Amino acid sequence: MEINIAETEQKEITSFFYRILIPRPIAWVSTKSKAGIDNLAPFSFYGGVSANPPIVSLGIGRRAGKHKDTSQNLIDTGECVIHLTSVELSEKMIKTSAELPPEDDEFEIAGLEKAKSTDVKPPRLRDARVALEGKLYRHLEVGNGPGDMLLVEIIRIHIDDGMLDERGRPDSSKLDTLARLGGRQYASLTEAWEIIRPD
Repeated sequence: MEINIAETEQKEITSFFYRILIPRPIAWVSTKSKAGIDNLAPFSFYGGVSANPPIVSLGIGRRAGKHKDTSQNLIDTGECVIHLTSVELSEKMIKTSAELPPEDDEFEIAGLEKAKSTDVKPPRLRDARVALEGKLYRHLEVGNGPGDMLLVEIIRIHIDDGMLDERGRPDSSKLDTLARLGGRQYASLTEAWEIIRPD
């Protein structure tokens, strides 16, 4: 099978692309609006861009041509917290993906407890095993929507001590990270192995 993007309906392209670009980590992002309202939402078009300094990308579509709350808040205030999504919190994460008005606080709707961040105003999710405080590095409009590509520089990392290995580094087997697949499918990291790279 071959798909010529130029000759295919966008709905079909999206369906295939989401099912091929797997597994995707889920960035569970908290922001604070200019009015001081907290927002929490998950996004799976997310990944690392640079380690020096640490920068991640968030790809966020628009709704009816308007910025989603997360994009708008990040553009307005320049701050966010990105949480690692665990299997344990997956059901609560889904609740925060609902389309809600900007004045609604997803922490409260999903029954999630907040914790004060150190360097940014948006709160952290208390039960998250990893939280990355970040500041907006750059905003780009991409695609035909257009959509928002937000590059976020990570300025502080919070990690539960119980998630570290004997060397004090994050242990993927303990983090129990949730991954997004296609459609309504999600996956966990159930097995890991090493492959030695050539020198």
